[in-house]
Amino acid sequence: MAGVAKGGGKPLALLDSNVIVYSMVTDYPNKESHARCRNLLERGLKGELDHILSLNPIVVVEVFAALRRLLNWSEAEFRTGSLLRSKRIAFLSISREVAENSVRWAKEKGVPVNDAMIGANMVELANLIYTIDEEHFEKLEEYGVKILNPIRL
Repeated sequence: MAGVAKGGGKPLALLDSNVIVYSMVTDYPNKESHARCRNLLERGLKGELDHILSLNPIVVVEVFAALRRLLNWSEAEFRTGSLLRSKRIAFLSISREVAENSVRWAKEKGVPVNDAMIGANMVELANLIYTIDEEHFEKLEEYGVKILNPIRL
């Protein structure tokens, strides 16, 4: 885990890419969703949450791709880079076991393999996932995936 001192006492919460993208684009998908996701990210960066916010490589790639589509290459690179440079966001590695589980879970539950991988990574290293995409992650709850939707908080 890079970027956050170990032994901080708080459990990890994995951010799904949609929460990050909503927080970074004012009108996407609407102003209220943007404000709620931005509030979550800002509170996490200030250490005001019960969890330390975290990302993994899948989330970073998804964020960059979405921002590039919605904004432009340079802005996507800058905003994604700011996340990666943050000392308040943990960066989680993906283990072989997570990769294996994600392929199996995607097949068994009919969810995209990237979401299955985020879910499997959460089960291995974090306590929950902040996501707007409840539909995919709810299908993985039997494996121990726990979700919170910041728009519904």
